[in-house]
Amino acid sequence: MSVKRKYKEIARICGKNMAPLYFGYYILHKCIEAVLVLYIKKYCAVDEKLIILRSFPDYADNARALADYMLENNYDQGYKIYFDVSDLQKVKRWNKNVHFISCESKIGNYHLSSLKKIYTAGFLMSTHRPILIRKRARKGQKIINLWHGCGYKDKSISQGKVSANFDLALVPGKLFVTPKSHFWNISKENILPLGYPRYDWLKEKDSMAQQLLDSYKKNQQSKVVLWMPTYRSDKNGVYNDTNTITQFPLIDKVEHWCELDKVCAEHNVVLLVKLHPFQKEYEIPFSKFNYIKEIDNSVFDSADIPMYKFIGLTDALISDYSSVAVDYLIVNRPMAFTLDDFEEYRSHRGFVFDDPRVYMPGHHLYSFQDLKEFLTDVAFGRDEYQSKRELMYGEAICYSSNYCKSILDKLGIKL
Repeated sequence: MSVKRKYKEIARICGKNMAPLYFGYYILHKCIEAVLVLYIKKYCAVDEKLIILRSFPDYADNARALADYMLENNYDQGYKIYFDVSDLQKVKRWNKNVHFISCESKIGNYHLSSLKKIYTAGFLMSTHRPILIRKRARKGQKIINLWHGCGYKDKSISQGKVSANFDLALVPGKLFVTPKSHFWNISKENILPLGYPRYDWLKEKDSMAQQLLDSYKKNQQSKVVLWMPTYRSDKNGVYNDTNTITQFPLIDKVEHWCELDKVCAEHNVVLLVKLHPFQKEYEIPFSKFNYIKEIDNSVFDSADIPMYKFIGLTDALISDYSSVAVDYLIVNRPMAFTLDDFEEYRSHRGFVFDDPRVYMPGHHLYSFQDLKEFLTDVAFGRDEYQSKRELMYGEAICYSSNYCKSILDKLGIKL
């Protein structure tokens, strides 16, 4: 990153008035850091028993699933396992068995107290921007891209050509090896089609997650349908993959939301709309509805329940081009894909397959009427796509009775 660009970034984070002070601190810190790194590389060997994981948001997704599994199965008796987070105060109430550390400051310096761990860790694993993505740390370290899901959409045009600075990356199964090889500009041999650690959560019948799900039901017979659209426009205005006014699939009028609420009430179906973390807020009056509710990450954070444990208990899923639709194949329950903006999305963002609809085993929704018919089918237990889902599961996802163990074994992390 250029000096000018870094200064602008610090000004955005700390404010224009404080930018000169923080930028000076940043430069001084980098000089001290460089000296310490030289010392560490010369006198401290890479420790193959030291593992650092990170995720976005903190302590979540595939990284958390893997960390929790290792701790629950006593891997910490042979390995030193750390979880890198941005906010140590926030995670204090979470798993007390996890050794939380904070590797980076908000302006991008590595904390000096974490330098030795960072530059001697045998394994660095992340769901998003892998640790040390800026440059290769040192020979002997393995940087593992756990990633956060493979769906149907391609990378944004604004991302340009990606240059992978990791050694290995996970994908759900063989179907995604070639697309992700192009996506990351990495050899197919560096992609592991083993599935994701969070897939173990999808198969788990967690009592706390069940209680949370039941809290949304109107009665014991209620069906719960989760709607998880991918983001069309992000909060920061960087990505805009649609020209629609509402930024929401299929429904462009409040009157239709009211009508849909009545349909859900008639069929005793609770529709939970899950906002994507990057999506800017929808202007939808959810508080006015009885059977349609909005749910976001704060709900899972407050209950300290991984979202995928919750997803695995729902009765059906509505999505579009998002990776959750691929993951839901493990659950093997009804799915619907909103495709009303298919051609528009193809021109703005593009897809990793020539026609991704071939790989969407469920209802294809092009209209509001299609949506109502899908919810009716769910209410009455009609499921005409089960066999197609099972066929797609075999093609898209690697089967494992224990995803975390399979992945760890492949990486050479064993008890």
